[in-house]
Amino acid sequence: MASIRLTRPTLEVLKVLLAATDDDPAWGLKICEEADLGSGTVYPVLERLTEHGWVEARKEVAPHPGGLLAGTTS
Repeated sequence: MASIRLTRPTLEVLKVLLAATDDDPAWGLKICEEADLGSGTVYPVLERLTEHGWVEARKEVAPHPGGLLAGTTS
């Protein structure tokens, strides 16, 4: 499996994910806003991170303003 290129957008997404908590999880729109990146950048980064096992998508358990819920793997 190829390694992940740690581009500026990837690092910005990771910063948001690492700052997320169980009480304040990182979901797609929040990642876009806090990383100051568009969804066309954030979602492909999340897909690559998920494919490499760096993050995992979770089912939504409560309503939130929108987007994919993501979290780092333990």
